[in-house]
Amino acid sequence: MESLRFIVIAFMIAILLPQASCQVMQAPAFSGQCPIHMIASQGESESIYHGGTVDRIIVTQYLNLTSALAAVDTGEADVFGHRINATDYGIVGSYSSLRLQWAYDILGCMLVINSRMAPLNDSHLRRAMAFAANKTWITSTAMHGEADPIDFALPLCNEFSIEKNEGGLFYDANLGSAMNELAMAGMLDVDNDSLVEAPNGTEISFTLWYPNDTEGMNETAAIISANLLSSGINNTIVPMEYAVLQDRIQTHNESFSLALYHQTMDEYGFEWIATTFLSSMREVDGENVANIDDSRLNQLAWEYMDNILLDQARAIGLEAVRVVRDLCPIIPLFAYRWLSVYNDARFQGWVNDSLAGAFGPWNPVSITARTGMPNEMRIAVLPAFFDSFFCSLNLFRTGIVINSDWISKRFFNPYLLVYDSSLETTLDGRAVPRLATSWEMLYLGLVPDLNASQCRTQFYIDPNALWTDGVAVDAQDYRFTLECYANSSVTAYSNLLAGVKTLGDYVAGINYDDLDMFSFRLLGALPILPRHVWEGKNPLNWEPNVQDAIGSGPFKVLSFEPNSSLVLTTNSEYYPVLDTEAPKLKSFYVIPGSPTPAETVVLRAYIEDRSRIRNVMLHYTYRVGSANFSYSSEMELGALGYQGTIPARVTATTVNFEINATDIWGNSAIVVSGYYSRPTTTINFWQTLTPYVIVTAVALASVILAFILKSRK
Repeated sequence: MESLRFIVIAFMIAILLPQASCQVMQAPAFSGQCPIHMIASQGESESIYHGGTVDRIIVTQYLNLTSALAAVDTGEADVFGHRINATDYGIVGSYSSLRLQWAYDILGCMLVINSRMAPLNDSHLRRAMAFAANKTWITSTAMHGEADPIDFALPLCNEFSIEKNEGGLFYDANLGSAMNELAMAGMLDVDNDSLVEAPNGTEISFTLWYPNDTEGMNETAAIISANLLSSGINNTIVPMEYAVLQDRIQTHNESFSLALYHQTMDEYGFEWIATTFLSSMREVDGENVANIDDSRLNQLAWEYMDNILLDQARAIGLEAVRVVRDLCPIIPLFAYRWLSVYNDARFQGWVNDSLAGAFGPWNPVSITARTGMPNEMRIAVLPAFFDSFFCSLNLFRTGIVINSDWISKRFFNPYLLVYDSSLETTLDGRAVPRLATSWEMLYLGLVPDLNASQCRTQFYIDPNALWTDGVAVDAQDYRFTLECYANSSVTAYSNLLAGVKTLGDYVAGINYDDLDMFSFRLLGALPILPRHVWEGKNPLNWEPNVQDAIGSGPFKVLSFEPNSSLVLTTNSEYYPVLDTEAPKLKSFYVIPGSPTPAETVVLRAYIEDRSRIRNVMLHYTYRVGSANFSYSSEMELGALGYQGTIPARVTATTVNFEINATDIWGNSAIVVSGYYSRPTTTINFWQTLTPYVIVTAVALASVILAFILKSRK
């Protein structure tokens, strides 16, 4: 009987041995107790290009400027669709109902100093000249208030301009500061003739070149010359033609001392100002016009060119802007403005568009008709509009180079109301979504198929975007359009376009033979065309009809009479909306399937989003006794989704985890959360009856029964 008792005890132990158990909480598609918690968050308020309320836009031709302006003045038209020439500013003042919209130009006038020539290689002498120049007086008198004084060589339309917050150091003449800088340069008036001498005591006199055939430059040169003389710097003004002066400075003519030079500044980013003063650029035409060799400027230029992060590019670029102001190889004097006009009698809600003017892309989607007024926006244009700009529904047939002026600064642009671009520029210069929900810059090292002198702008196309015939916009439309631009050489960037890499239906990467961190602004402004309509046509000579003018913008072509008129009607299916949706979990895997804290666990999550995922974070906590130990790591994106690892910890009883995903617009969600534990010892008897236990029990029962029967014999 003792043997029987032993067998029975062994049987009970076998049944009651604790089984390893775990509980992983996953998405609703998986078993578990904890649901997915979705938290939608907009983050900062963001602008986005959008549709409007205007039913129609009617473009009508007038024979001359006076008749077109009269139409706007009387309310027959709402806006004049051209940039006003500076020579016509006086005419505008004779119309009482015109509203003026001034916009910032990227062209600036600068005093260039030949820093290779002694004593102009001394930054204190150059700063003395900056303190002497009266920029405020120049802009108010010589430029008649039609320009803005600037200290930084960055246009006021650049989103990173710091002029408003930090400008003003050199706006007004400050003779005391100028004299102090001259003293630090060792330049004093040793012979009491009110003019300073060089540090070695010799007389000095600088020549000031200026373009005498350019509006306002005769007066500007006279003011600068007088300012310098007032501070003791002897100079003589030398007039010459604009084209001659620009060419001599750009080709590094070393005979000049000072020159009033016109420079196109960076509309986006800092490519020119951050790199042009690299010392090696003194051998490149059009670069380093001051011929300076300075270690700080060299270092900043190299840092900017080596950088591949937008935030760092901005920091380095702003530092370069400040250093140029302080070292004064050039002294920015003013930035030009340009003028457009409109009448607000029939519509309200006109925006102050200081970048693209009254006829820019924002007013057609922002204004609303006043009570009782027809909901038709009327644009007055001159014959040049239909002759040389909108001569065809095919934008390639205009013969005009597609650049920033074509996009928004010369004419009202119907092409960009019919054909969407990837992004739009806001009133303060930022880039916001149109056709693309987001974008990023990629370089060699981030992707393998670029060379060291290329970058890629990767656009994430809005999956809701449709052409007006109902076909979805996709990455192949991007590939087709950019190949048209490159092959037709109609854009200012054609020679830099190096191909398009498509990734699925809604991701298009445009390769660019340059390392400009802000090239996405140039490429993102180009209109995208429907491949299914244009494919097989010669883009340089195809003449589409109204039915062929399939676009994806906020308006559609209703009618077009060449050399006469154009009517657009609203696209009621226009799609852009700000992405406020949090990322969503598509699938989730835990490896191994029933983990314990004593083993390393791999988590894989496939997450999707309407725009683009910025990061996915794995947060996990070990429970050891009564203490918690928490950690976080960023999950890496691979072919199987985002992957993260929780290391083994044998002392832990439980591991809690959650995965948090955030998209590019700040929308965030905990897409999955859960826990797993060490094997428990509290056992429900019936839950232990696995097939293995049952088979074992039957076998043991057979042995016991045989033993009992044998004992009875």
